[in-house]
Amino acid sequence: MSKPLVSVALAVFLLLGLGPILVMGARVEGADLADLFDERTLSLLGRTIMLGLGASAIATLLGLPIGYLLSRTNVFGREWLRPLCMVPLILPPLFLGITWTALFELRGALATICILGISTFPIVAFFSSTALDRIGAGPEEAARLAGGRRAVMRVQLPLILPAVLCGACMAFLFAINDFAVPDYVSSLGKKFNVYADEVFASYQLEESTGRAVVTSIPLVLLTMAFLIPALWMRRGGSMATVSGKFRLAPPMELGSWRLPISLLCWVVVGTLSLSPIGRMLYEAGGGTTELGWNVPGLQAAFGLALEKSRLDLANSLLCSAAAGLLTVPVALVLAHLCERARGGRGLELLLCLPMAVPAILYSIGEVGMWNHTWSRNIYDSNALVWMIYSGRFMIFPILLLTAAIAAQSPRLEEAGRMAGVGPARRLVSLVAPPLRGAMLTGWSMVFVLSMRELDSAILVPAANHTVIFRVFNQIHFGRDDFVAALSLLVVFFLLLPGILWSLLGRRKAEVMP
Repeated sequence: MSKPLVSVALAVFLLLGLGPILVMGARVEGADLADLFDERTLSLLGRTIMLGLGASAIATLLGLPIGYLLSRTNVFGREWLRPLCMVPLILPPLFLGITWTALFELRGALATICILGISTFPIVAFFSSTALDRIGAGPEEAARLAGGRRAVMRVQLPLILPAVLCGACMAFLFAINDFAVPDYVSSLGKKFNVYADEVFASYQLEESTGRAVVTSIPLVLLTMAFLIPALWMRRGGSMATVSGKFRLAPPMELGSWRLPISLLCWVVVGTLSLSPIGRMLYEAGGGTTELGWNVPGLQAAFGLALEKSRLDLANSLLCSAAAGLLTVPVALVLAHLCERARGGRGLELLLCLPMAVPAILYSIGEVGMWNHTWSRNIYDSNALVWMIYSGRFMIFPILLLTAAIAAQSPRLEEAGRMAGVGPARRLVSLVAPPLRGAMLTGWSMVFVLSMRELDSAILVPAANHTVIFRVFNQIHFGRDDFVAALSLLVVFFLLLPGILWSLLGRRKAEVMP
């Protein structure tokens, strides 16, 4: 690897990723540690574990069969169902909280667990289907000859189990670190406190940075306890070099079961993906009329949303796009370092640390890092917003590109080195070109995650001018049509990268296994 490139990439990660964490740690005092294991903290830990396990169980029960059916069977329209299945993950969890509680009047712990389970089931489906796509035709054909469909499944399930468990761990992590859904769902009725909103309360209500950091320590440890095995299972289950002899098995024929199973898939995926959007359309139009949708009401709501929030929407689009552009080149260098260098596995774990820290706590660190006289121009500008996004979400393109580099044979790089090609040029000319699809997907991931990121925007003044914060702020003012129309505008831009890829791309997006 090129030492200058590696040094620059590590410096960027240290500034954007680890800097806020180090600043937070320096704010802890001895007195803050006194309440670390009090009764309230232990009860919070129990509720948070219950939330994570419940959400990951729902995500697995939904995601594994859906991922299997869409990857390995001939259900009708599976080429449309696979991208449609990703919609609940792309939508901000706050939007799911708003719509599902309105549809079913659910509140409290059960509603929070169900909503976050629905939000994260695409992760399990995503990991399961990608792992299934990496199983060659040879083992399946041999199993089919020996024992039919059941034998094929007995061969497949052990092979994809690491990927399924990795997806379940990731669903657990997303659920326990989410602030918006527990906060919104518990805004009416019985309060369901978890660590994420307790960190926010410790900082904003008690004005204690040290206590907020200490409060989050069990959550960080819990996150790492699930993150480490998730990374290990991810590598053990699916990161293998694809040889030229690899041949994908044909879809399994469902026979007479094809129609009912296809209908079931469309009903489940369609309901979970389209119901929130349909509810937002209903709210934006102020309800329906006898002739159908209230088109004048929709037009008025969208017009008002654009008039009042166009600057917030523009800020979000600009910051999210800038975060992706900054992140992808750095992620390419760090991913190559993780995969090819000695000790890369340990470095990968270090790079995951910003994801293990709650977003609210991470933003507290950014405030402590940049809220000074000498850095006032950065603190008050959009630059701080895209720096937060870049630091928080850099790990996702890193993991994606690490998997893509692992699937490449290192012989091409060895040949380049023997021919006298320098390390920087090898990275640019030999490694990067086959990864263009993965890099574009990495940019899309950072863009989507940044557009839907609320937790980091709550405490940072510059991020208060993003569209997701505008939605969060307007929920409490009773303008349901305005909130719904603005939410639909956000949804459109969240789905836009995938829509453009489907229309213009020649192959499906490359994703991490």
